[in-house]
Amino acid sequence: MNDRVMQFRVGVMVLATAIIAGILIVLFGDLPSLVQRTYALRMNFADARGVAPGTPVRKNGILVGRVATVALDEKGGVNVIADIDSTVPIYRDEEARISGSLLGDAEISLVPGVIQPQREKVGAQDVVRGATSRNPFEVFASLEPKLGAALDSLVQASDSVSRLSANLDRTLLAPDNSDRFQQLVRKTETALDEFSLAMNNINAVVGSAAAREEILDTISALPEVIGELRGTVKGIGETVSAADRNLRNLEGLTRPLGERGGDMVASIDRTIGRLDEVLQQAALFTKALGESQGTLGKLVRDPKVYDELSEAVSNVNHLTRELRPIVDDVRVFTDKIARHPEQLGVRGALDRRPAGIK
Repeated sequence: MNDRVMQFRVGVMVLATAIIAGILIVLFGDLPSLVQRTYALRMNFADARGVAPGTPVRKNGILVGRVATVALDEKGGVNVIADIDSTVPIYRDEEARISGSLLGDAEISLVPGVIQPQREKVGAQDVVRGATSRNPFEVFASLEPKLGAALDSLVQASDSVSRLSANLDRTLLAPDNSDRFQQLVRKTETALDEFSLAMNNINAVVGSAAAREEILDTISALPEVIGELRGTVKGIGETVSAADRNLRNLEGLTRPLGERGGDMVASIDRTIGRLDEVLQQAALFTKALGESQGTLGKLVRDPKVYDELSEAVSNVNHLTRELRPIVDDVRVFTDKIARHPEQLGVRGALDRRPAGIK
């Protein structure tokens, strides 16, 4: 083998190595980001432990970008800017979550939130809120005190079980307690027998076909009873509504009385005062009437006055009876004059012919 062949083989090997290295760089390096267009995604985390430039950003487990810059926020927290593939949309309801592995490698996962019918994409100035998932070591470190307390509780429980078993051994194996244990066993057997008898009675009641049919009929009638109960409750509601309306009407009637209560009480007071005065005057009149002084008193108490008054009434009646014919003649005379007024003169006095009137 001459030097020319050796140089040719070495050149082919170097060229193949360069091609393979280029392919690996294209597949696993940052070269695709230089070829493919991206856009910036702003994220904010309270703690961005393990995140650095180049940290992968995944969505549904697929690599969609890498972290470009990591900086502290003046208001607190960490601002992270990632370059996302332009063909991958990021929505406002998604949450950025940092997760780490056992080896300390971190990655950012975009987890969908509450998906609404119309999802909005993040804008150039929008900031996606992020959260940090605790790594297994931190979780184990936080659980260590609780695990210690749990182990202590388990040890205490085992000690309690040991003491309980020792007490049971002393109770069951002691000669003095054998009779008591036998009594306890007999009472347990009696209780079991009574329970079995009760279950047999229940089975005798429920086990018959007629009882089952009655129970099924009762259950089937429950909807109808519930419907009637609903109707009754509805009627009670209507009654309560009617009572409420009546109370409102009564309130409308009594409100004016309550507003004018002072005036009405004053008017009633004045009326009672006037009635009191009238009653006092009536009492005075009755007292004067009961006394012998005065005309009314003499009229009530003096028999002579009564007799004279009775005689005067009799004379008036007698005079009325005597005046009645004169009144009748005057009525006839006035009737004649009204019919024949010419009789009032001399001619009428001389002419004695009947005038044809009564």
